[in-house]
Parts: sequence; structure tokens; C-alpha cells
Amino acid sequence: MSYNDYFGKNVTNISTEVSNTFVRKVMLNMIGGLLVTTLVPIYVFFINQGLMYTLAKYLNIVALGEIVLVFVLTLGLKKMSSGTARLLFYIYALMNGILLSSLTFIFQPVSILYTLVVTIIMFVVIGIYGYTTKEDLTKYGNFLTTGLITIIIISLINFFVKAPMLYWIGTILGVVIFSALIAFDINRIKGIASDMVGNDEETMKKLGIIGALNLYLDFINLFLYLLRIFGKKRD
Repeated sequence: MSYNDYFGKNVTNISTEVSNTFVRKVMLNMIGGLLVTTLVPIYVFFINQGLMYTLAKYLNIVALGEIVLVFVLTLGLKKMSSGTARLLFYIYALMNGILLSSLTFIFQPVSILYTLVVTIIMFVVIGIYGYTTKEDLTKYGNFLTTGLITIIIISLINFFVKAPMLYWIGTILGVVIFSALIAFDINRIKGIASDMVGNDEETMKKLGIIGALNLYLDFINLFLYLLRIFGKKRD
């Protein structure tokens, strides 16, 4: 069962109370994951810089582990318990925190903090729109998928040609696409409430975890693209 299978929807007679409760649980899981990810760079930069240099030797292994973990979580969600899904999500957030710790080698901490604040503000504003709009944003799924593929292609091309124009085209497109995905995913998560009646609590907990993972990834990717714009590199 894929992500789209879980979040495919037909919004009818949505209970506001049920919808609010479910979205709140999804958001709490996402925020928990972001806190775990944020605390890792804070710890290694301000408290244990020696650990930061040690972790830097294993970033490729961590990145590979993240990819495997996402596949396990998304493809194996149906068979695992909600507790296992939640544990894997937080392990992923921890591993991502290790990867993002490397940003402290590249960017000034103040610019990272500034970008984080901008990302939070954008996420809240866009998220509110995605939740309150009466429009079904899932109809834009194909456009967003096309945008993601375009970003990947631009990134691959620029990896070889190193063209500044392609870099900035990819950056702006990344900000636009992941901003749109925030509204898209929140709108889609809200739509799950239309199918909640009759589903067991365990299933809904697992849906909440996969929803939190997608919002988490939207936030992280938006942050990284904004950091390209606002980040000031170390001398």
C-alpha cells in the first residue's frame, strides 16, 4: 500500500472535530521529529564539537541508511505496528539531524537560525491555507510531481555543468514546489477524516505517522532551499 493509496480521498461530510483531532496528532508527530532533528546539530555544535567531526566521517553511511529507512517505513507500513512506525520515524529524524549537522561546517550559525525562522513562518502560513481552503488541492498532484522531477533533473545536470543560472533556477523552483507541497499534504491529510469512520485506532495511528513524515520532509526540503538563498557561508 503506497503513500497515495493511504491519502487518496473523496472529501464528503468531514467531521470538523475528527478532522481537527487527526491533523493535530499528525502535526505533533511532525514537530516531535523536527525537534529531534534540530537538537542534534545544537548538541554537536555547542556542546560536543568533537562528536561533530567524528560523525562527519560517516555521513555517507547515514545518508544511505536514511534512504533504506524511508523505503522500509513507507512500503512496510501496513505490516508493522504503529509503535514501530513511530520509532522508525524518530530514528529517521535523528539520522537526518546527524546529516544536517554538517551544515555548521558550511554556513554561519546565525544565518542557519534566520533561515529556520523564515521556514517556520512560511510553513505556518501555508499550512493554515492548506487546512482552511475549501478547494481540493489534490488535483494539483500531477503538477507537483512534474515539478519534483524537474528539480531532480536540474540538480543532476548542474552536478556536472556547475552553471550558476541552473543552480538558482533549481533553488527558486524548489522553494515554490515544497511550499506548494505543504499546502497540498495538509489538505490531503485533512481529507483522511472523510474515511475515518469504521477504521481502527491502530490504522489511524499509522496513517498519522506517514502523514507526519511527508510534512517533515516538506519542511526540511523547504529549509534547505531557503538556506541556499539566506545562508551565509563561513569564511
